[in-house]
Amino acid sequence: MTLFVTGATGVLGRPVLRRLRALGKDVKALCRSESNRKTLERLGAQPVEADLFNPESMAIAMAGCEAVLHLATRIPASKDLKKKGVWDENDRIRREGTEAIVQAAARNDDLRTIVYPSISFFYGDAGDRTIDASSATVAIIDPMQSTLDAETEIRKLTARLPDRRGIILRFGAFYGPTSPDSRQLLAMARKGFALPFARPAAYRSSIWIDDAAAAVIDALETAPGGIFDVVDDEPLTQAESIAALAAAVDRKKLWTLPRWLLKLALPADLRDVAGRSQRISNARFRDATGWVPKVPSQRVGWRLMAEADRKEMIDRGSWPRQSGHDSAGGTSKGAVAQ
Repeated sequence: MTLFVTGATGVLGRPVLRRLRALGKDVKALCRSESNRKTLERLGAQPVEADLFNPESMAIAMAGCEAVLHLATRIPASKDLKKKGVWDENDRIRREGTEAIVQAAARNDDLRTIVYPSISFFYGDAGDRTIDASSATVAIIDPMQSTLDAETEIRKLTARLPDRRGIILRFGAFYGPTSPDSRQLLAMARKGFALPFARPAAYRSSIWIDDAAAAVIDALETAPGGIFDVVDDEPLTQAESIAALAAAVDRKKLWTLPRWLLKLALPADLRDVAGRSQRISNARFRDATGWVPKVPSQRVGWRLMAEADRKEMIDRGSWPRQSGHDSAGGTSKGAVAQ
């Protein structure tokens, strides 16, 4: 099987590409710069220069491919979220890019499958109820409308051409060692602090990045067409998430900073989304594919990340050498004794 991948050098694209190559798949990947070309070649993909926003260009690039994984995004850095127009390029990738891919796929008799990673953040606040794509309400804000528009393009294609398989994966919040935001939260926890995004009882559904990559592969190989939620097995409340972070850095508790500090980083609509309670079930995707996350909850994920981070710092000699202490008063099982 020959696959075409967009966004192959992104936070999700890289682990997906590694898994595809490990399975012996032939992979063509959209290339838009010389630095990307070198990275793609190092990861074992064939770089293909094309215009993501041009259906003719994409049709040529995707010729001979049986499936396309449209993983391209341009999510703004956290520090830029309040800037004007910061979502414009991401919206264009989702809208115009998806439309071009769908038009190219419609002309390609070989191409039968499109996998698109969407998000679950636009679900409304559900309190402590368990929800999924079939039961959740949609409470959209502007930065998220484009992903629903992309979903619509794929659904229109499969409605018009029933022999095509459109798979939409609505992911929870990504976290893991390759996420700068996750590393920042862990660094704050080592100093004894946490910044809550929601009220203590609000649920947040997350997904370990490598588990998300595995879900893309399992969806490609076994899922029927449709919309699926890809989250960990045990969504935690905000209070439980902070407790998991504290345990990961061997602290009894973290001092929680006031939520109003989010005003410094997030516009009002994103603060609203971050504060919603979303207790999402992955049951439909598990049943459809047999996928099982290796990191079932943040209790496991934060501990794995903290242990790896600690080992990395010890290896490079930057771990604090105070016996039995992490930093400001917390104890650390992994501290280096003098």
